[in-house]
Amino acid sequence: MKAVAFTVLASVTLVAALAVAQAKTQWVERTKADVRAGRGSFYEIVDTVLKGEKVQIVSTQDQWMQIETPRSRKGWVFEKALAAKEVAPSSSDFLKLAPGDASTSRTAASAGAKGVYAEGYAKEKGYDYGVVRWVEEHQPTASSEIEAFIRDGGLAAPGATK
Repeated sequence: MKAVAFTVLASVTLVAALAVAQAKTQWVERTKADVRAGRGSFYEIVDTVLKGEKVQIVSTQDQWMQIETPRSRKGWVFEKALAAKEVAPSSSDFLKLAPGDASTSRTAASAGAKGVYAEGYAKEKGYDYGVVRWVEEHQPTASSEIEAFIRDGGLAAPGATK
């Protein structure tokens, strides 16, 4: 009886430990995301992660995740740049070599620019923050949408000719 109880307890503990370990692993969902020394776009870039790279979550705070990159560097990225499920690496080099944070996240670019507390500030001042939410929700996210935007807008990718 003790052996059965021990086996069940050990199995439950192992399953719980695996669940916790899996919850701390996420994958980069955006073409690229700059990993910053702090929670905001004004902090120094300590690393850059590319779509499909696996990262370890160290902590979370105010929609920012502190991660450890595949190169063992620690820093912060906006949570929308990551996915809980495995993501395939990007098949396109679009934005990978662009300087700065060229993340295609719906919210990462605007959140970094506006800062962590912009919504609270807007409410305090009586501004309509709904406009910002609309812009965040309507940004293209798939590489095909971005490539169509460039093509239809007559733009050229970095290093390409029109």
